Amino acid sequence: MMQPTVSFEKGFCNFDCTVCSDVCPNGAIPPLTVEQKHLTQMGYVVFIEENCIVLTDGTSCGACSEHCPTQAIAMVPYKDGLTLPHVNTEICVGCGGCEYVCPARPFRAVYIEGNPVQKEAKPFKESEEHKVEIDDFGF
Repeated sequence: MMQPTVSFEKGFCNFDCTVCSDVCPNGAIPPLTVEQKHLTQMGYVVFIEENCIVLTDGTSCGACSEHCPTQAIAMVPYKDGLTLPHVNTEICVGCGGCEYVCPARPFRAVYIEGNPVQKEAKPFKESEEHKVEIDDFGF
């Protein structure tokens, strides 16, 4: 059985949008509430470490993690103060935000592998934001 192919070259699935399920003309995408969509896994993230610009260019990145709505990609310490992506496929919904923003070329370091049948993702928990106080920062 062939794996479904998805492409996020031109955009990605907005985490809080259900328009596609509202307008699907043939019922291939059943109507979903935002809450249901948050747990619908269309695919899952795959990380290819050797393509990551943190390794290839020795530069800091984290774009994939910043664009992940479920926190399925977290940056973990690597070396020399740099961090590398670490993926949790159980909470990934396959929206493609990470793949869309990944700057690695010609092959991205993260991509979405489509599920043959949509699955249910495990719920994720919002991480607590830590307040950073900056004293007299340029003012």
